Amino acid sequence: ATAAPAALAPSSSNVSTTGSATIFQPIAIAKTADLSFGVIVRPIAGSATVTVPQAGGPRTFTGAVALLETPGFPTAARAGFMVTGEGGQAFNVGIPASFTMTRTGGGTLNVNLLSSIASGTLSNALGTSGTLPFYVGGTITDIADTTASGSYTGSFLVTVTYQ
Repeated sequence: ATAAPAALAPSSSNVSTTGSATIFQPIAIAKTADLSFGVIVRPIAGSATVTVPQAGGPRTFTGAVALLETPGFPTAARAGFMVTGEGGQAFNVGIPASFTMTRTGGGTLNVNLLSSIASGTLSNALGTSGTLPFYVGGTITDIADTTASGSYTGSFLVTVTYQ
C-alpha cells in the first residue's frame, strides 16, 4: 500500500477591499458685529457691573451706574459671528472665559464672556454650503468709582472647529 500525499497549507491568501474619502469645505468664521458696552457713567461710590446679553436684548447693570445712548458714541451690542462650511455638519465654538480691555494712558476693565452656543450644526446638506450665526455677550465685572474715564478696548479670539 502506498501512503496518501500530505495536504499542503496555503502559502498566501488575498481579499479585495475598497477605499473611501469624504471631502468637506473648510470651516470659516466671519465677524458681523463687535461687542460694545456703549457709554457707561461710573458710580459715585462703590462698584458696578454692566452686561450685554448674548441672547440679545438691552444691557443690564448692578450698582449705581448710568447707561447712556449718546449720539456719536458706539451703542451697546453683542458680538455677532457667521460660521460657514460644509452643509449639515456639526461644529464647536471656542471662546475665552474672559478678556481685558485697556485704556490708553492706563487702566483696565475685566470682561467675562458668554456665547449663545457652544456647538451647532450648519444649515443645508452634505455637498452644499451651510451657515449658522451666533453671538457673544459679556459682563464688565469691575467698574468702580475710581475707574478712569476714557475709551477702553481689547480683543478676544473666537474659534470654530468641525466635530
